[in-house]
Amino acid sequence: MKLKGKTIFCIILCCILVCYCSFGVTYSYLITSDEAVNTMKIGEIKTEINERYDPPKELKPGLEIQKAPYVTNTGNLPCYVRMRADFSTSKAKSLCENLDIGSNWEYDANDGYYYYKKLLGTDDNNNETEPLFTTVKIVNGCEKADLIGFDILLYAEAVQSTAGSGGNSNNAYKTAFDNYHK
Repeated sequence: MKLKGKTIFCIILCCILVCYCSFGVTYSYLITSDEAVNTMKIGEIKTEINERYDPPKELKPGLEIQKAPYVTNTGNLPCYVRMRADFSTSKAKSLCENLDIGSNWEYDANDGYYYYKKLLGTDDNNNETEPLFTTVKIVNGCEKADLIGFDILLYAEAVQSTAGSGGNSNNAYKTAFDNYHK
């Protein structure tokens, strides 16, 4: 079968057109770009234990020490806080009168934590707890030697406040920690 000049010309022209069209589509696909900027802020629960405290020069029986530990929310999310106050030794606990715990703290004997009943916000007006206690009083009748190593160790934890962590219920602070520890 012999192809005529016109037919060969048409075949070559069709091949060139197919290549040209394919090149155009491929080239436009490769040079087309679209950009989306996603700005996302990461939330952070961050707290600090602070205290108003002027340590005495020496510990002695009957001494009343001004010590007011509190927690500050320095993160960017509202949170609930719980705190522990442990004595350095079991003997140290017996050398101290009961601590006068603030009214917005609730003790849970099951886990040994004091739960702050209010939500800590992120603004400067609402980002601190009230002090857990304000004074420490050494009992009368103890020996000075017994007071060596006397210390109160403070520990705090915080969890994020969400609608699912208890909302505005009376014990939202407990619910938030219970949900976190499940």
